[in-house]
Amino acid sequence: MVSIPKKVMDLIADRESIKAVVSSDASNQPHAIVAGSIIAIDDKTMAVGEILMKRTKSNLSVNKKASFLVVKGMEAYTIDVEVLERQASGPGLEQMNQVLKSMKLHASALWVFKVTAVYDSGATPSAGTRLA
Repeated sequence: MVSIPKKVMDLIADRESIKAVVSSDASNQPHAIVAGSIIAIDDKTMAVGEILMKRTKSNLSVNKKASFLVVKGMEAYTIDVEVLERQASGPGLEQMNQVLKSMKLHASALWVFKVTAVYDSGATPSAGTRLA
């Protein structure tokens, strides 16, 4: 099982980092969106709140593989994930919506993923290196 390294966990938790999710439809056409609600539940599990995610929701329903990109300055990481479940209710979604409330946002569901790989994607000589 893949574990997210601490430096990547720290960047995911950084409110100033930029986060995106990339999904693909059944014909493998990629689609990327900014998704500030991306979180690490633990070092093996990530989640994102479903906020205005029409195409991404459709894509994740047919293609369970996706990637998250987390960036701040020259530091960036790609985290490959696979859908575990979509939670339309429950404590995870409630907790996500408590955080989003301060931003005047609301998630209609919580997508939960297992981490399958982590790569350095920064503008450094180690770009492309698999970290986990």
